[in-house]
Order: sequence, then C-alpha cells, then structure tokens
Amino acid sequence: MKVIFLSSQGYKDSGENKGDCILIDTNSELVIYDCGCEEHANRAIDYMDKHHYSKAKLVLSHNDADHFDGIPHLIEAGKISDVYTLLLLKYKDDLLEKINDKRITRDSLARRISEIFANIYSLSGKVVLKDIFSDTFICNEISIIGPDREYALDAVAKRIDNRQGDTIDKETIVNAVSTQVKVIVGTKNLLLCGDSSYEAIKNKLPGFNLIQLPHHGKKEQADRIFEQKGSVGITYYVSDNTGNSNGGSDDLPVQGYNIKNTLKGDQECSSNSVGLINAPVRSYYRGN
Repeated sequence: MKVIFLSSQGYKDSGENKGDCILIDTNSELVIYDCGCEEHANRAIDYMDKHHYSKAKLVLSHNDADHFDGIPHLIEAGKISDVYTLLLLKYKDDLLEKINDKRITRDSLARRISEIFANIYSLSGKVVLKDIFSDTFICNEISIIGPDREYALDAVAKRIDNRQGDTIDKETIVNAVSTQVKVIVGTKNLLLCGDSSYEAIKNKLPGFNLIQLPHHGKKEQADRIFEQKGSVGITYYVSDNTGNSNGGSDDLPVQGYNIKNTLKGDQECSSNSVGLINAPVRSYYRGN
C-alpha cells in the first residue's frame, strides 16, 4: 500500500491554487482522491501508465474547482471507471422534508441541487457515478466512512434554504460535507477528509493515527484536531498547493507535531515508511 500526496512544485503558474490530488496504490488497484488541476491529472496518468493501471477509481471529496478541475481530463483520457461522490438528487424527498418550505417543489429543488453541485452533475453520462451513502466499499483497504448522512443532509438543506446562509461549523457547506475515506496502510489507518469541518470528523478521529489535516491545513481546524489527538504516534498530512490564495498551512506549528506538507514536495505514506519522496525520511517541522 502506498499513498502519494501530489505537490504542485514545478507546475506552471505556481502562484495559482492547484488543489489536491492523492494517489492510493494498493498494488492491485489505483484509487485517486480528488484531482484539482490538469497538471495533477497528467501526473496521475503518467503514474498509471508506468504501473500498468488501465483504469482507476476516483473519490471526489466535494465539487469545488481545486478538487475537481483535473477530473474531466482524466475521464476524457479514458482513465476513470467510477466516481464516488455525494449525489444529492437521490435525496430530494429527504431534503424537502428538512427544508419544510412549501414554496420549494421537487422540480425547483432538483434545479437548485444541479446548480450548486454543477461540477458533479456535468460528469453524468460520461462516467459511472456512485453515491457515497450507498456505495461505501471501494476495495479491501479503502472505504468511505463519512460524512454522516444526517449531518450532510441537514447541512445541504440549510444551503438550499437561502434564509439560513451558506456556512456550517465555520466552513462553507460544500466544504463541510466533504467525503471522508479510510485507507488501511499496513497496521495503521489513514483518514482523508478533503475540506471537512472539524464537527464532521471529530467522532472518526479516535480510529486514526495518520490524518490529513482538512482544508489544506487550515489552522483553526488543525488546532482542534491537535487538541483531540495530540502529537505522540500521530502523523499529519497537509495538501497545500494553494499558491497565493488564503487558507493554507502557513500558520501551522513550527515544532511539536509530525507534519508532512506538500509545500516541501510530494509526500508518501506507505506500509513500509512515511516521508518525503526523493528526500531523507524525517519528521517535517517548518523552519528546519
């Protein structure tokens, strides 16, 4: 098992937000978690060709551009068999009940969902779309564990009911309900969580000692995770390819936590080792 957090170091226009892309190689299957730009997609294709994978499965944490924009390129190249993501059109009746506004019909709700989650539904007919609440098993070592269904539907109902605003637990609603994935890496468990809110993952954290810090290492989220999990025996991973945009990992602690950050290049988590690719394996503390 090998998990590679791709860095955007060396990409063109390095000041732009290139987003996330994480390759999960089980040695028999390849699963891609997010793909935020075409450069990531091209590297994923190169990896697949080198390791003789004709198809990969893909998990889309949420439909923001910095997690999505490389996916059409992968699909056009014929490299993706299935995309696992939140398919809310299946839950129109549940959402109507939660919103409880007679002015909203099933048809108007469907249009609203299609507008908010336009990136996801642009893939319809081009690839097999699988719903994260009903298709939780990806392969033996990889499964979808969140967000919790009621948390996600409550949040989305709030987003559609524009009287209540577009945030929950200090994240945008689209971010907060990011798809969470468990990856078994040797004897340890890795949590991938996209831009999830802390509230969406806090009950999952006890089962993990390898943790992706959400929202590209956003400090407010990270501090609450550090408080809950501490530093002993825990490795944290940050996918910060945000360029000049705000919300990255610049304010994370400079010492005391074992943090692997794509600002320093590709990061690898494997059943044999944890560390930088093409660099000595060591704990990363900013300033070293």
